Amino acid sequence: MCKIIFFIVCFSVFNICRAQNKEVTKLVDQFIDTLEAHSFMRSRVDFDKMRQETKLNVRNINSTDSLMPTFKKIVAGLNDHHSSVHRVKGTTDELALIKKYASTTYAQLGMPEPNFQHRLIEDKYAYINVPGIDLEHRMYIDTLQKQLLELDGKQPKAWIIDLTENEGGSCAPMIIPFHALIDTTQTFCYFDGTLDKDGKEVLVDKFQIPQNGLYIDNDVVAKYFKFDTVQVLPLVNNKIPVIILISGITGSSGEIAACHFLGQKNVTVIGTKSAGLTSGNELYYVDKGYSINLMTALLHNRKGKSYDVGERINPDITITYPENIQSRKEQHQYILENKSIFINKALEFLTSGGI
Repeated sequence: MCKIIFFIVCFSVFNICRAQNKEVTKLVDQFIDTLEAHSFMRSRVDFDKMRQETKLNVRNINSTDSLMPTFKKIVAGLNDHHSSVHRVKGTTDELALIKKYASTTYAQLGMPEPNFQHRLIEDKYAYINVPGIDLEHRMYIDTLQKQLLELDGKQPKAWIIDLTENEGGSCAPMIIPFHALIDTTQTFCYFDGTLDKDGKEVLVDKFQIPQNGLYIDNDVVAKYFKFDTVQVLPLVNNKIPVIILISGITGSSGEIAACHFLGQKNVTVIGTKSAGLTSGNELYYVDKGYSINLMTALLHNRKGKSYDVGERINPDITITYPENIQSRKEQHQYILENKSIFINKALEFLTSGGI
């Protein structure tokens, strides 16, 4: 009798584990399917091999809760420098995930708010720090607009736009407030890997600049983050020199914000090379709370250049690190502790031009 009970228990446990492993395998397939369909690297990756190796590696995993290390390894294997995996439990689809992010504040997560700074330097140069952004997009836009209008009212002789500590986030809130400082109707776009019949790059998602300053975005992210409709107010001092400060921290959307200005005659980029995340991401919800912020295209500037995977933006005027600063971590610490070096380089350039 005891042997029969023991057999029944073992058989039940085996069936439960088998069912759980099927869930794991199903989720792995969904994850890799998403990469294969949308990743910019899709033509460079052997997804059949990836699928086989991954299923072999998860054969003893019986819970989808344990798949984060596996998914991180898969994404790292894409070698696109820019994709990442996230998990927000309790979300059941992409819309639920977007709503979750859109309704969360920095205070709720115990995070500091973005480092907003603006001031007039030497009574004539309008300085504004443009930090990265994770949450509260409308607050971010409204804050930058208010700061820009205040500085514009002081009749500056030049703009200094500081992206040196901007690690990215969402590019639209970073660039919409600077509408009046752009001299064209289309700045950057993306190359998603598609070539036309003549072998030329097919460019997509061209960022259009409305003449009337009214930005309308029908994307679901813009809707829930409340920047689907933004009226940008004009700046009077919009023909003066513009200095863009970048660094090795400037990445992703921070690099897109810099690229937004590249090629404009009154713009000079000063700093170190950027982080090398010059590509576009799309959010894809997979299942069980897992989502991928997936690199789907390369950034293309208005000069006609598509950046390579991992390529950095080169400044017009370069700031070099001290010889003892070598690692990326050391460089980042140096940048944060020595922002005055970047600002002083901008002042030196402006002064030398008689501004």
